[in-house]
Amino acid sequence: MGSCDVIVVGAGPAGSVVAHDCARAGLRTLLLEKARLPREKPCGGAVMYRGLRIIGGRLPRRLVEQKIHGLRFVLPSGRRAEFLSDKLIGITTSRSTFDEYLARRAADAGAELVEEARVTRAQVNEGSAQVRLSDGREFGSRIIVGADGASSIVAKALGLRPEHKDLTRVGLGMEADPHVGEEGVLKATRGNPSVLEIVPVQGRTSYGWVFPKRAHLGIGIAGAAVQMTHLRPAFDSFVRATEQRLGVSLPIMNRRTCFLGADGITNRNVTDRAILVGDAAGFVDPVMGEGIAYAMKSGVLATQVIVQAAEEDRYDMSFLSKYDRLCIKEFKASFGMAEWVGMRGSPLAESLLPRASGHKVSSDIMVMLAKGEIGYSGIPATILRKAPKELPALFRRYVQTRLWSPN
Repeated sequence: MGSCDVIVVGAGPAGSVVAHDCARAGLRTLLLEKARLPREKPCGGAVMYRGLRIIGGRLPRRLVEQKIHGLRFVLPSGRRAEFLSDKLIGITTSRSTFDEYLARRAADAGAELVEEARVTRAQVNEGSAQVRLSDGREFGSRIIVGADGASSIVAKALGLRPEHKDLTRVGLGMEADPHVGEEGVLKATRGNPSVLEIVPVQGRTSYGWVFPKRAHLGIGIAGAAVQMTHLRPAFDSFVRATEQRLGVSLPIMNRRTCFLGADGITNRNVTDRAILVGDAAGFVDPVMGEGIAYAMKSGVLATQVIVQAAEEDRYDMSFLSKYDRLCIKEFKASFGMAEWVGMRGSPLAESLLPRASGHKVSSDIMVMLAKGEIGYSGIPATILRKAPKELPALFRRYVQTRLWSPN
């Protein structure tokens, strides 16, 4: 049985960030990926700038499908709210090539990357952690990092998540990347493919999206799993409505379904000799479903604790719980605000977003969110601090009375 300091299960953004940073810190790191890279991954493919900052703020040009400078909300009433900036707020990318890049980056830093390594069992004891692969190989380490997605084998094997999902606590989505050609992308976006489009759904805690790429459109729907019981008909209906609205044909060749973990703050994400990160932990934006940047940040936080654990030879749950506290400090307030907004759904969006659209302060806040300078919980105070006098008094009063309390 091979041994190392850290085993990372899953070479998605969170796992590859952990593997890279642990290897850079001098820890013998094994990164196990169940598929051969590159591989498909259900995802809209938008990466906010706060995620890019974690890897130095830039990517090879071949990985950037579109540079993103704005958001557009298409509301159930037909109204639109746009928030545009001349500053970069993110990119769209193909998850297959993006994930491969991050995994190879980890390998270049010194991690050992093993592809086609499907973990079927994980266990820990007082002296070590072990995993077994589907082909019978076994590996041991001082600590395991579960980065194997919302249906994490590691999380279930170690008792950190139940065998069967509680559909009231997770999201469910379906997406595709229809090829429309570069001209089709320009037609669908009215000549501006730098804007991500979000489509809240009336009467549900759910939304759709249209993300422009180079020659494809990322299109999908997601929401609370209990409200997505007829997922494929709902997706197909959204595709047809989007074709009519954008005036382009969207040939769907391959639908991809995924669970979205959204309970990372309320669950425990550590046990003796193990930590969960990214989707395995459930760090996903409760409103937008965006998880890549949060996954990468959780990888950074996990590495901080793992390096401290190695220095002090402390891999017990009590010591590793530092990670849970760091995540609560980093994510809780913003996720709480996002969940509050999400529960109010399209009525809140209809009431608030058109009033905010077109104001410079709104675009400034969008940029601050994208860069990670503030979280959702910081929006109301930032509005009140930055809002110009000409901002409608009704909107300011709404923020003061409904969205912000100094307590």
